[in-house]
Amino acid sequence: MDPAVLGTHLASSVLPPLVKQLLTRDGPGAALVDKPVRLSGLVTFHGEKRTLGEKEVGHLAARLVREAVRSPGEPPFPADEQEAVTAALARRLLALGDLDMDDVQAVHLGHRQLARTLREAAPAPGLTADAAYFLDSVTE
Repeated sequence: MDPAVLGTHLASSVLPPLVKQLLTRDGPGAALVDKPVRLSGLVTFHGEKRTLGEKEVGHLAARLVREAVRSPGEPPFPADEQEAVTAALARRLLALGDLDMDDVQAVHLGHRQLARTLREAAPAPGLTADAAYFLDSVTE
């Protein structure tokens, strides 16, 4: 199997369960509001902390990359780029917080355009083609 295809498949199978852990389910009787609800308000935490900081996003990015590298078959990118890919993915995830749009606008963009916006906000120069492809696939 082509490493790029394997990386994309792995990213699509690993990412949803991890993201699902971050989101809470709406309680019964959720009503319409006059202000948009920020995605950050749906993130679940233990204790008082209600935001994802660099440390938490870094752990999430590291877990995604680690799962991809550990998957069966050929690695999606060279092993010596694992740290660079992890850092680049963390920067892209952190760029979500810098976007000047609400959640509804982000949904209307569509996942491909939103991923393109994140790639532009946090480019990852210096990666090999395989590492860049993996990063773009995970971002999308």
